[in-house]
This record gives sequence, C-alpha cells and structure tokens, in this order.
Amino acid sequence: MNKNITPYCHNRRQFITSSLAIAGSILIPIKAQCAEIRELSGKVFVNRKRADKLTPIRPGDSIVTSHNSRLIFALGDDGFMVRPRTALQLDTDNNLLLTGLRLLTGGLLSVFGKGMDKKITTLTATIGIRGTALYLNVEPTKTYFCTCYGETTFSAGGERHDIKSTHHDAYNIDFDEKGIMSMKAMAVIDHTDDELRQLEAYFGRKPAFDM
Repeated sequence: MNKNITPYCHNRRQFITSSLAIAGSILIPIKAQCAEIRELSGKVFVNRKRADKLTPIRPGDSIVTSHNSRLIFALGDDGFMVRPRTALQLDTDNNLLLTGLRLLTGGLLSVFGKGMDKKITTLTATIGIRGTALYLNVEPTKTYFCTCYGETTFSAGGERHDIKSTHHDAYNIDFDEKGIMSMKAMAVIDHTDDELRQLEAYFGRKPAFDM
C-alpha cells in the first residue's frame, strides 16, 4: 500500500445541493480529512466512545487515552503518537482540514509535513509549527516542550521565542504565582529518535538528523 496516500472519510451527508441548474439540482460531494490509525493499545476514546483500529478520526474530534494506553495515527502528512492519560482536541477550519491541536493534558509526539502552518495550544501557551517535529507534555503546573527538529514559535506569558533545531531543543516551562514565565533548558526525556523515525516512516520520510 502506498503510505503517502491521504485517507478520506465521507461526512454523514455525502452530498449537498450547491445550486440549481437548468435541468435540476447539482450535487457536490463533501469529504473530510480522515486519520489512519496505525497502532492502538489499551483504552482510547474518540468523542467519548471507546475506539478500535477501525474508528475514524477526523479534524474536530476529541481524543482521550487512559492509563497504560497509546495511540498512533496519521492524518494528512502529519503523524501523532499520543501518550497515556492524554486529552487532545483536533482543530479544523470550514474546509474540514486539520489546522492545529489543543493539548489539554498529557504527552504528544508529532511530526508535520511541509503543508500549511499549524499550531498547538495548551492552557498557557501556543506553539506555531512549520514542517517540524516536536514533543509536548502538559501537566497542571508545568509544560515540557521539545523542538525535535525544524522551526517552532513558542508564545506564552506575553513572551515569544523562535526556536530552530536540528536535533532536540528542549525546555521546561513554568509559571510563578504572578504568572511570570520561566524557560529552563532540559535534557531529552520521554521520547526517542526511534519513535520519530517510526512516525516519519509512515510518510516515506526521514527525521532531519538522519539526512
């Protein structure tokens, strides 16, 4: 199977009436970008329903993983490895394409193709993405953020940091009682080069550090 082919799912209403022609109505099919689940273990919920490997995941959906569970899926040119105890929302636009993600809690390893720019938002920060790879772990009082390679823009607490990395640039992000942000350089934790290789391989790509 060609792994570069983007899977699509039909909406419930496969056709809508767009306009009236002389001979009658014209029906135009509507398709929504749909993920391909590559791995699923433990209890994973999509839109609050227990998921299996055949469950469709579309932009606009919510994903929750329980203790000792993991989910890997490919959506368009982007790949995601969702850690246990993670709550994630896939953002979309009017064209039903993925525009970004909201990570409420937990961990997420992602690789992104070189299509349109996307962003990941948390309760305290926004990360702009430009064809890159990153790992993000969100806890109630702190955030661990690693630009594995590529370019990101980290914005939080009224500050903006442009980060360019070829092989892991990691920080621990914290806020004091007055909401003042601190960024401390950190070692690489909770994600590996082999996991990045695995995600990129789904698209016939290699991580930047292997080129």
